[in-house]
Amino acid sequence: MNDFKTGSGQNVPRGRGPWPKDNSLSSVTAWLINRLGATDEQDRELMSVSRLMLDSVSRMERGERLSRRWQAGESQLEVLSILADRWNSGQPLQHMLNEAHFMDLKLLSDGRALIPRPETEELVHAMMDLSSSSGQNTRRVLDVGTGSGCIALAWSKRHPLDAVVGLDVSREALDQAALNAELVGAHDVIWEHRNALENQDAWPAQSFDVVISNPPYIPASERTEMELRVVDQEPSEALFVPDADPLLFYKSIVESSISAGWLKQGGWLGFECHKDFTKDVLGLLSAKEWERVERRKDIQGEWRFVFARLR
Repeated sequence: MNDFKTGSGQNVPRGRGPWPKDNSLSSVTAWLINRLGATDEQDRELMSVSRLMLDSVSRMERGERLSRRWQAGESQLEVLSILADRWNSGQPLQHMLNEAHFMDLKLLSDGRALIPRPETEELVHAMMDLSSSSGQNTRRVLDVGTGSGCIALAWSKRHPLDAVVGLDVSREALDQAALNAELVGAHDVIWEHRNALENQDAWPAQSFDVVISNPPYIPASERTEMELRVVDQEPSEALFVPDADPLLFYKSIVESSISAGWLKQGGWLGFECHKDFTKDVLGLLSAKEWERVERRKDIQGEWRFVFARLR
């Protein structure tokens, strides 16, 4: 790839051909999907990736591009070419664009924390519905393993009167979460640097009405089955757990919810889980201490979530 010099003397990568036959939206879209490696014009993932790249480069959504009969300028084609090459080298789109979307929020995404997933949106919606049934006007909410802060920030924006705390062992993730809080204007969220697997020394001073978590849950042995775009580009500590103890985070959070007083009586606990382990997580929630225990499927039809209320 050739470089050109900016006024500051820095090398800036140049895009490379081949180029589309013309600058029309239809030609550029077909060219981009092909550059992304599509073998089928109906490849849904790459169609979505191309649309998001075009959104970013054109600074328009698809409908506006269509209505304005948008045509790509030479500099825009250069950028699209570079983005396609970066995609083919294994970089996540969110890191290229430095943004990820979660429940109508645009968040910074740069590798310090897990990229938010659509399944986690389902977890948050379900917990909001379940906990609102208690009739409380305000709630105290704890997000364990907050990462980018997506759960905590989405909750705070939807329910600004609730007191929301995001907890994580990674200072880098918490730095990203704090930046995201500034970006979306959720200034009241509190960030706690703590290890959810360790004794919390009488923390918190006041119990929570909701404890919600999308903890690491992928057995280390599954690493070889996953896309390198995930394994090589996202923090391993946010993804993987030992094969010998895949439920270690669930065990610790369930225990802390009771013995450390994280969750108040009548409070709700909600987990995102590995599709193969929801029954095992249910087994951690004894009928003596928990009620309304259930698991739910995600939009793809996989068992994904576990919910329970503390008696």
